[in-house]
Amino acid sequence: MTVVVLVTLILLADRIGFFNGMNNYFYDLYFRLRGPEEPAKNIVIIAIDGKTLKDLGRWPIRRLYYASLLKRLKEANTVAFDIMMAEPSADDAALEESVREQGRVVFPAAIDDNMAVTYPAIPVARDRVGHIHVEQGIDGVVREVYHTLFYKNGFLPSFSSVIFESATGIAFRRTMPGHFQGQVGSITQSDGMTINYCGGPGTFERISFADVLAGMYPPSFFRNKICLVGVTATGVGEILLTPFSQERRSTPGVEVQANILSNLLLGNAIRVVPYWIGSICAIFLVLLSFLCFLHLSELRTAVLLPLMLLCLAAITYALFSVLNVWLAPSAFFLTILSVFFVSYAFKFNEAVARLDRAYTAALLHLRWHGDQDGQEPFQQGMRALLTPGGVYSKAQVLGNITEQLIFEKQLTDTAVFSDVQGVLLFGPGRTLVLANNLSAVLCEENFVDIRTVDTFMKNLTNLVLDKVDIGDIAERLYSGEHRVTFNVSFPAPKKKFFKLDASPLTIQDKRYPLFVFSDITTLKELEILKSHVVSLVSHEIKTPLLSIEGFSEMLRDSLEGEMKGYAVIVQRESARLIRFLDTFLDISRIEGGQQPIRMAPAVLSDAVKEAVYELKAFAEERGITISAETPEEISRVMIDRDLTKQCFINLIENGIKYSQRGKVVTARLVEEVDHVRIDIIDHGIGIREEEVDLVFDKFYRGHSDDTREIQGSGLGLTFVKEAVGAQGGKVSVESRYGEGSKFSILFPKTLRGMVDEEDPDRR
Repeated sequence: MTVVVLVTLILLADRIGFFNGMNNYFYDLYFRLRGPEEPAKNIVIIAIDGKTLKDLGRWPIRRLYYASLLKRLKEANTVAFDIMMAEPSADDAALEESVREQGRVVFPAAIDDNMAVTYPAIPVARDRVGHIHVEQGIDGVVREVYHTLFYKNGFLPSFSSVIFESATGIAFRRTMPGHFQGQVGSITQSDGMTINYCGGPGTFERISFADVLAGMYPPSFFRNKICLVGVTATGVGEILLTPFSQERRSTPGVEVQANILSNLLLGNAIRVVPYWIGSICAIFLVLLSFLCFLHLSELRTAVLLPLMLLCLAAITYALFSVLNVWLAPSAFFLTILSVFFVSYAFKFNEAVARLDRAYTAALLHLRWHGDQDGQEPFQQGMRALLTPGGVYSKAQVLGNITEQLIFEKQLTDTAVFSDVQGVLLFGPGRTLVLANNLSAVLCEENFVDIRTVDTFMKNLTNLVLDKVDIGDIAERLYSGEHRVTFNVSFPAPKKKFFKLDASPLTIQDKRYPLFVFSDITTLKELEILKSHVVSLVSHEIKTPLLSIEGFSEMLRDSLEGEMKGYAVIVQRESARLIRFLDTFLDISRIEGGQQPIRMAPAVLSDAVKEAVYELKAFAEERGITISAETPEEISRVMIDRDLTKQCFINLIENGIKYSQRGKVVTARLVEEVDHVRIDIIDHGIGIREEEVDLVFDKFYRGHSDDTREIQGSGLGLTFVKEAVGAQGGKVSVESRYGEGSKFSILFPKTLRGMVDEEDPDRR
């Protein structure tokens, strides 16, 4: 009975359009999965595009050009203007003469809010007119068209159906509504059709209106063609959303009409399955799935459910893509899911009853079950969960079982069986409860008394490496505060470093301070090694490099000919290596928290302009134009000005290096609500999609053939990321390979958490 009610409600909701949004999503998705199809080959769109407006003047263009166009389209089967010409003009006589000469010209009409038809201003054009209205969904996507509109004392055919009649000589079969008696204040739509779009914008052959007038196409080119004339120029003509508009690429109205006409010519419009047939199929599917779900285990049911949904999606997609039949899948999906949950509820009811019996049996075996006199009696089945007594009784037993299991499991897992980590557990009385072998040996070898938590913390004071006050840690743990972590060093029997995690265990409102020792000796040794490497680079490598650079510069000035060239190479390469080492050291200091960050209020526009100025000569040498776009007034932000300026220089220099001659690199400063954003935009090589997430990694460089000859260390962007992050900012990148890249740095306007007033040199 429950299944019947649910299925009935779902089918009724589907009937009143409750699932239209979901169905529209699948409808559009199926179009994109199917991809473009071959349109009618005899349809040509003559586009009033940007080139046409440039050659013939601003919109609207003179109708004299339309007359000239018709003279060049004498051999066309039919010419249709998707352009309203409601207002008279001085060129109408010439256009009317051309229309009579061509003989097969179709014009659009429209019905306004007053139920008045707006016809073309040319009298002869009224012989063949059709409405250009299409049905837009609630999401703005055009999926349907009605080929006949009944209003007042007549009807108005659709624009595309009139073109079809003109091109084929076949009368369009129209359906007369049974209740139509010449409505005055309403419109009756008839002969609806679901549009089978051939593809996105540009699917149909499109030629420029200006090119046709210029004679670039001979009259024979248009022989037996159906020519649709419409506006495609950006910002002028009507643009509509279609199922292929997933990238928000809207389709010109004339191309939508071309799709509708193609459906009429090829007879491949989408056929919608009637509601009653879909309902019968849904009911049959419900019965089949319900029987399967009831007789299968939960695991098999969980596997079967997605398989059924995938099969259903595959079937509806096959009907759509192969047979041009649309069977809305949402009701099917929801009925299957409903049946799944109902069958699961039946099984859950039985499981709850079994759990009740298990709870009763387990109650007798609890170690500390306490007084049971006040416990509510059990009620069997899932319905007991809906009553206060049933919920309380089950929660009471579960609480007792859970309390004992949690205590024993945490005790055994984190203490008794830990051979890798040292464990100390103190009780509510502050005395030692448990110490595993590793912790006992460590503390004994290093003279740390662990009999009480107080003596343990006191003896540990001289071994702590971090700046942390451990005097009150025990009290904080007993008061229930969260975990405290700090590092200690034990010199005996062999010097080792440990991370000490102190956390409170709460059992029956009693606190048990737990201390866990984790060996971090290897990590500490790596930190020390890293420190030595940085020191080595700073003193043992950089110093001789500076000498090499200085002497090579002296040799460059004193030598001549080929030897001077060698000295120049030595000086240039040593300077490059010094820059590499400086960047490496800066990154290491920032990562290690050793780089002084001098935060102060600053105007970013000054830093941007200075960075652009410093790189101007470098850009001119490479034939690149760089510019700074900054507002006259902008909020100050808290930054390290010198460090931030170096970030700008790195990003702008990258844009110059990876751009071809004649390109432009722009540094744009934008103020947002909560942030100030700096965009470094280039139109150069760009970054491959699979490499975008790697560009900030240390030493990473792209593997493109275009970048192989460009020198770089792979550290510049790493420096930018670390330096910006150290100041509380964020850096991101957007790039399209072959088109260019945009690196963005965001600094928050708020000062909170970014600077300590007493210590501006934050480390």
